[in-house]
Amino acid sequence: MSVEEQEERPTPSWSAWDVCRKHWRSYAVALTVAVATAVLVALSIPRTYSAQVKLSDESKETDLLLGLNSFASWAKTAMGSDHEGLRKPSIYAQIVQSPIFAEELSRMPLKGYCKDYYHHLLDDRRVPWWESLWSGDSIDEKARIIHLIQENVRSKVQMRYNTTTLQVTDQDPVVAAMMVDSARILLQRHLADYARDRAYRDLETAAEKASQARERFDKARNAYVRYADSHQDLTSPASTSEEDHLMKEYESAFNAYSADLERYRRAEAFVGKFSFSFAVIKNATVPMKPTGPSTIGYILSLAFIALVLTTWWVLFNYRRQL
Repeated sequence: MSVEEQEERPTPSWSAWDVCRKHWRSYAVALTVAVATAVLVALSIPRTYSAQVKLSDESKETDLLLGLNSFASWAKTAMGSDHEGLRKPSIYAQIVQSPIFAEELSRMPLKGYCKDYYHHLLDDRRVPWWESLWSGDSIDEKARIIHLIQENVRSKVQMRYNTTTLQVTDQDPVVAAMMVDSARILLQRHLADYARDRAYRDLETAAEKASQARERFDKARNAYVRYADSHQDLTSPASTSEEDHLMKEYESAFNAYSADLERYRRAEAFVGKFSFSFAVIKNATVPMKPTGPSTIGYILSLAFIALVLTTWWVLFNYRRQL
């Protein structure tokens, strides 16, 4: 056959569906292997349980009871009636995910277990069989446990309602419930310490500004009094203009000093009456159903991979034989 005849010969048409349908046995074998592997993997992973507690800022909860929506509550904060920044639920997530928080949580005792959370994870945690095939001697044991606690403790923020959900996952449902309550107490302690330190810093700043404003006020007052006493008999336009200028500086310094003094008194009152707490909307309970692993999820994932790889293999071999 000449080259021209080969070029003019039409390429045979084919259907990917028909080609794949002819290899149904390959798909059956691939799906059987995928399902068996998924079940084996799911059974090898220990079950985990998640306990949750839902929190809301106590002042926000009061606003909701009074009929204020989230925007009105935010507006109240923006106008200075709340401690800006501290009451944002996103701050809670930053504290919960910090290594310091995880390290302090690891030292929390477990009632009825005669050990703390750190040694519970170290001694009682079960791992899949493939993780036990290699030794973890090269990994720092403490760093590994701290990293595991950071993975087990999660927080979810709902900005619409200004609420935070704390969640602790563990292979023991009772431990999960105890640790989520410990995480709540520890979070409140961290927020209280942070707010207290910030309140004292704000008080020092307000006191310094009030002192500086007092000095400017005393200086402006003395300047006005000296000029007024030394120019009582003068009624020239120049002396009157100078006296008015000193009077305006005196009034401006007085207003600034009054404002800074009011800020100082507010900061002092906030330190004296400080208390930080949040309302518990949903208490922690012992979870009855496991949250993982998801056998259906593993089956669907591996089945999809098996279908894709089998289809690629069937079509690749068919195109190579054309």
